[in-house]
Amino acid sequence: MLKRAICLVLCISVLSLTSGCATYKFGRLPSPYVIDQPSSVTQKNVAVAVKFMDSAEALAVFDCEMDKHKISPVFIIIENKSSETYGFRKADIDSSYLSGEEVAKKCARSTMTRVLTYGALGLVVIAWIVFIPMMIGEMINCPKINAQMRSDYCGNEIADATIGPGHSLSGVMFVAPFKSGEQFTIPLVNKETGERVIFRFAHSQLGSVGIAAPTEKKDDQEAEAITSKPVQNFGPRVPEEKTDVEETTTTTESGQNFGDKE
Repeated sequence: MLKRAICLVLCISVLSLTSGCATYKFGRLPSPYVIDQPSSVTQKNVAVAVKFMDSAEALAVFDCEMDKHKISPVFIIIENKSSETYGFRKADIDSSYLSGEEVAKKCARSTMTRVLTYGALGLVVIAWIVFIPMMIGEMINCPKINAQMRSDYCGNEIADATIGPGHSLSGVMFVAPFKSGEQFTIPLVNKETGERVIFRFAHSQLGSVGIAAPTEKKDDQEAEAITSKPVQNFGPRVPEEKTDVEETTTTTESGQNFGDKE
């Protein structure tokens, strides 16, 4: 009986050494083609589509419960079929977005936590034969898994890039969770003229909904450039500075604040 128990413990030890910590598998991202997305917006021969990943989709792709970390992955696709060159920056969308490396740190497998869990086995005299290989397995495999996770997250994050004629750009951006109906705005900057082309999407329970942009005059575009600022969902918010337009409007509307009006 004792021999069988020792044999069983040894078998478990070998398996624990080879298995190590929790497994990790990076899933499949959405299609990188605008045509495959249910909702897109096209302006000036530039097409943009976004895919808001819910908690189940994020778990299937990133093998991490993003909602527990208050992170919402958004898959962005940009196809430039125009003759112009446009610039894309994540900070223009959300100045406090999280990088792939930061998200990987939040989702990393914890070696110490799992080792302490196994540590309860050490209270049993014979179980130390199992505990030690488990601890070694954790210390060897967890860093490898975390390194692979960091590589996957960073490698599939959408890059700040210049998109030339006939080229496309796609990848994931990590932002704070959305509320239903909240807008997600993607500005692209024409590298030659400096014109900003704005693409807007609304978050809904059914996914992303593209909002068609009205035809804007030059004056409207200048006003848009003044008022359109990247949101800030993570960290402390930076107080907004008053613009000349705001000050002029305030002066005109207030006129007479105290006393009887003439």
